[in-house]
Amino acid sequence: MKGYSLCVLALGGLLASCGGDRAKISGRFACGDPRTVYLESVSPTGNSIVDSAKTTEKGDFRFRVELPEGPAIYTVRCGEESIPLLLEAGEHVKISSMGRLSRNYTVQGSEGSALMKELSRIMVEGASALDSITGRYAKLEPGEDSLRRRIASDYARQFYKTKREQIAFIVGNPGSLAAFYALYQRLPNDNALFNGEGDVVYYRMVADSVESRLPGSPYLAPLRRQIQNMTAGNTLQQLLSRSDGVRSMNYPDLELPDMYGKKIRLSSLEGKVVLLDFWSAVSDRSRLMNAEMKEHYDELKGRGFEVYQVSLDDSKPLWVTTVQNQKLPWVSVCDFRGAESPAARLYNIRSVPTNFLIDREGNIVGRDLYGAVLVEKVKGLL
Repeated sequence: MKGYSLCVLALGGLLASCGGDRAKISGRFACGDPRTVYLESVSPTGNSIVDSAKTTEKGDFRFRVELPEGPAIYTVRCGEESIPLLLEAGEHVKISSMGRLSRNYTVQGSEGSALMKELSRIMVEGASALDSITGRYAKLEPGEDSLRRRIASDYARQFYKTKREQIAFIVGNPGSLAAFYALYQRLPNDNALFNGEGDVVYYRMVADSVESRLPGSPYLAPLRRQIQNMTAGNTLQQLLSRSDGVRSMNYPDLELPDMYGKKIRLSSLEGKVVLLDFWSAVSDRSRLMNAEMKEHYDELKGRGFEVYQVSLDDSKPLWVTTVQNQKLPWVSVCDFRGAESPAARLYNIRSVPTNFLIDREGNIVGRDLYGAVLVEKVKGLL
């Protein structure tokens, strides 16, 4: 099963260098030969190693941590796996694992770390279920179209089930830094669970609750900056704050190369209903949404519909191979600059897949429409 991670950058050692009270960590990992265990601090902007220890022959290790003001988030990492902890002053946290760290560990002596374990359970189970669905999809033979559609629907349901569980956790524990941690969870090959236009409400909820309970927390300032970045945006983002078509505008034009190097303008499709779709070949969900769209494309194309699909990949071989293997019949373009593509910045893309529906008059009338909802909307515009 693929793992999951907290997508973060570095906070410049702030959490490690601040003074404050201490917490203790003692653990035992049944990992055979002595291994190096790392203690990492976690913030909205990064992971930073603050200590390391060698396990004894029995797998024992210990850390003593200088905490910043208030509770702080850490991970204990061994190899490619890690255990998240939420530490408070004076705690002596005991952790142990007899197998894979992320799936089979116990934690005692810390209520916050028990909450973090619940988050880990949600993400590990969600990732495992998505991996299983992706494996079923990979085994399909050509022509199994009905099963292909069913598997794509299963994937979407599982993805949003995991997100709903995270939302329930955040709403139930908004003042805990465990809710802060939940905002930054990642599933395999997906950019974010909480990175869409409407998700800023959860960031605000956590920031306001943490500020009320922990006004001096070093996690607040970076979180507030992220909220500002999410809400400021450009004119396009503001006008697309609704996806029901009530507000619309002329779209920013794009000109990107296809796999043969020929540049194709988005505006060359003027007069058609166009789905502008941002995706990545490394995103399982993107590939599943491609398969679902193919089921309806031929019918809709004949009535004046087209897809202009922008890849945010940085590997041409991977992108070309995926386009050819999936036999994508629409306009496929890529500049191989990944998330740094000017197209991604112009349309304020934070995660993939993301799409925009453009009517015959060149107005953006919908965003992030998939499945039956997208098909119904397109048919209404044709």
